[in-house]
Amino acid sequence: MSIKVVYIDDEEMLCQMFKEYLHSDEINLAVFTDEEPGIEYCNNSNPDLIFIDYRLKKQNGTDVANAITSDSIKILITGELDVTMDTCFDHKIEKPYRLADIKNFIVEAFENKGLQKL
Repeated sequence: MSIKVVYIDDEEMLCQMFKEYLHSDEINLAVFTDEEPGIEYCNNSNPDLIFIDYRLKKQNGTDVANAITSDSIKILITGELDVTMDTCFDHKIEKPYRLADIKNFIVEAFENKGLQKL
């Protein structure tokens, strides 16, 4: 069984790195550089984890998280020091992040759901 993960960030390079590093049979990964398709996808597919950058093209990450109606775990990703984590987020990861830390976070989520370890 795989874990469904979404990454929403307006930086194409970060989305590509995220996708290349985390691609596996255990992780069903979707990345979005535009908020609207990302929100729509999340509301229709109910992913397990959603990583959302704070600074996006048209909205901020908090607005995007609030527009997502699924009961997914939402993780704020930001490089800004003055951003406080809103209650719509379950966790916060600061940029620059290490992709190994993101993978470990996903592994822990897998284990907490009682799924097979990556």
